[in-house]
Amino acid sequence: MCLAVKSPADRQLRRRCKIAVGVSLVLYVSCSQASLRIHNSPVGLALAGVAGASFFAELVSVGLLITRLRDEFQRALLTRSFIWATLITMAFTTTWGVIELREPGAVPHLDIIWIPIALVCVTAAAKLFIFRQYRPQSE
Repeated sequence: MCLAVKSPADRQLRRRCKIAVGVSLVLYVSCSQASLRIHNSPVGLALAGVAGASFFAELVSVGLLITRLRDEFQRALLTRSFIWATLITMAFTTTWGVIELREPGAVPHLDIIWIPIALVCVTAAAKLFIFRQYRPQSE
């Protein structure tokens, strides 16, 4: 990927943000699934709130990573990959939702749990694609 992070503080920040994103995603999926199984209960409502808050924490951790990176080139590449991933995810889910509303049987129902997971996967793919374009010539 691009250039190796030279600063130990940057490496530690990246490691912490990756851990936070991973924990947030696992918490989001588990709490979302648990809240779907517990109907009409304060516990189910609380689990749904924790799921939403954990996805918000995931976005905050990505934002902190982007804003606190010292290498401006890598910051620009991360920002570009996150923007492209957000645009692609929004375009896909909007198109899918409009088709689902217009013709209810044309496409299967897309549960909301899949949207943040799709965002994470598309962000990873965009990051690989964008960072691959700017790798050093020595590789």
